[in-house]
Amino acid sequence: MIFGAVATLVLSLLPAVAPPPALDHSALDRSVLTPDGSSYHYRYDGDRLAVRASRGGGEPNRREVVVDQQAPVSRDQLSCATWTRQSSWRVQPGLAVRVNDTGDRVRAVTLTKNIVFGVQTVINVLTWDTARRGEPWRAVGQYDVARAVVRDGKLLRLPWRVCLRVADRRMSFKIWPIGRVDRPGWSERRYVRHARLPRSFDIAGRPGWYVGHVPGGGSAVYRDLRTR
Repeated sequence: MIFGAVATLVLSLLPAVAPPPALDHSALDRSVLTPDGSSYHYRYDGDRLAVRASRGGGEPNRREVVVDQQAPVSRDQLSCATWTRQSSWRVQPGLAVRVNDTGDRVRAVTLTKNIVFGVQTVINVLTWDTARRGEPWRAVGQYDVARAVVRDGKLLRLPWRVCLRVADRRMSFKIWPIGRVDRPGWSERRYVRHARLPRSFDIAGRPGWYVGHVPGGGSAVYRDLRTR
């Protein structure tokens, strides 16, 4: 009892430790890939990223990539995030690497959860160049990851952990449901896919994250954001 009282007294005398302040979008460099739809608002504290779309705004076809301002420019990169929550299946979370924004032209490589026809067991890898004629994206590949995110015939709910890495023209990603399996290694075929990027995207840029197709008033939340 005396020890407990002393410990309580000591703790009460220690200065309170304030939580780190939440940062707004000013902590991020954001680049617009396609401008259609509601504008996005970001809240980022270095670990958690919440994205909310303004209400209204027409068809939700807006797509953006964001990078931490302190991330170094490089070619060989890794981006990871846990897709924690989405307001509907139409929201498209993703990752981005080699984001290169010169002010009038944006190039990037992205990994995104498929939303076409409501099929969410497919992962898309795309290259982006806003200087292209027509659509700014080109497909690198579509990858069926049902074995990783489906159990007993049902799509597992978020959270899903996803990592994307690039080295030269080599690209790999892995995806797994948090809390249901241990973190897989890069050689585990159930959770990992590989591809080769076009030579024109063996470029320097920054790693970060992607978000798209958020309907007016909708949101997406990522946690445990990591890049290198």
